[in-house]
Amino acid sequence: MAGIGFTLRRLTQRDDLVGAVIGYGHSVFISAGPWLLTVLALVGINLSLRDSLNLEELLLFRSIIVYNFSVSLVVTGPVILIATRYLADRVFEKKIETATGLAFSAVLFGTVPGLALATVFYFWICTIDPILALIAFGNYAVISGIWVLSLFLSALKAYARVSLSFALGMASALVLTAIVGSMFGPVGALLGFTAGLSVTLLILLATVLAEYRFPISKPFAMLRYARSHWDLALGGLIYNLAIWIDKWVVWIFGDNTVTVGGALTTAPIYDGAMFLAYLTIVPALALFTVRIETDFFEHYQRFYSEIGDHATLERIRDNQTRVVQSGTSGLRSVLVIQSVITVLVIFLAPSIIEATSGSYQQIGVFRFGTLGALFHVMILFCAILLQYFDARRPALLLQSVFLVANAAFTYLSLELGFAYLGYGYFLATIITFAIGIGLLFNVLRQLPYFAFVRNNPSVTEI
Repeated sequence: MAGIGFTLRRLTQRDDLVGAVIGYGHSVFISAGPWLLTVLALVGINLSLRDSLNLEELLLFRSIIVYNFSVSLVVTGPVILIATRYLADRVFEKKIETATGLAFSAVLFGTVPGLALATVFYFWICTIDPILALIAFGNYAVISGIWVLSLFLSALKAYARVSLSFALGMASALVLTAIVGSMFGPVGALLGFTAGLSVTLLILLATVLAEYRFPISKPFAMLRYARSHWDLALGGLIYNLAIWIDKWVVWIFGDNTVTVGGALTTAPIYDGAMFLAYLTIVPALALFTVRIETDFFEHYQRFYSEIGDHATLERIRDNQTRVVQSGTSGLRSVLVIQSVITVLVIFLAPSIIEATSGSYQQIGVFRFGTLGALFHVMILFCAILLQYFDARRPALLLQSVFLVANAAFTYLSLELGFAYLGYGYFLATIITFAIGIGLLFNVLRQLPYFAFVRNNPSVTEI
């Protein structure tokens, strides 16, 4: 991501406001494209279809989208992290001939397991129309493909294509869902939404195939990375589980749930409030992509390049100090901007909920979800910086703490009653962030050890 960040940073450094708007606008799609696409589309669709679909039909449509989104994120998580690491190593070696084969295998391994689950769930467990089940199956495939292919465009620094694909996909999904859904009910709504997402997928796929003009070679080389980097793959699975575990706990154990289609259980009050809360982190993600990660990467790169040039211990220590200062400054900047956004959103919560046609019952959940999102984004950045130093085990520990804490505190909040809904996620993010800061600065303190011993194959393979 740092590579495309440098490209966007040059845009923001132009001597005009347009450059800054363009640069940060593209970074929004780069850092949060799939999530932004789905959440905004769901909000828009909810507003546009409330008069043409009854409540049960609207809930059925939304539930399928939420289930597909959540399961695809979890299933593709390990594949995306392994593929990203493999592609990054090939780019560093200037040997990207296997990129086409990697794209093929990443889509295959990222999509097929989830499609098997979708087949069983929609055709045998749910009691929905077979045509709707078939479209739901296709919708899952499209969402999974978008998750996987997005990483390749980030490596290509094709920020314009990424933004175009998500903008057109979002617009197409909104228009087609409203038109087709008003004529054919939930089947038409899901078909229109899937067609809109397909626009994004096709643009991403066309760009990847156009840029990586190589025959498919070594399509399963990524499996070797999965064996040697199992902790990275497991971390991707656990982190994405942690993002969704509070919703699943509420769906299973909560009282304010709704079941449609025989097995599609959701909690509209909790889910809608949390999805909106997650949108508050988009500005921080954009800032991190354009400014913070690029600045950190420059110091990180200098630290390792000068070690390669046989720098003195004094010089290594000086570069280590700069890396620590850059990481600290970046985290502080994110904390400040996200805190300001959080305070504003908390005060404006009633107006925001009303504007999105939500319920007054969501205000409290939304506020605590927004507070949790403040620390969630800090957890994410701690995990990213840990991965820079290949500190996979500390990152795995951080992700595991988040998963356990989010599940446990959410369940406890349900036991305390509806008034405490949202507290669980909030408390889990605070505790995980505190542990993440400790893990990160422990690694930063030992950078020379990580460079010369921990991540040195000639030492670790003895």
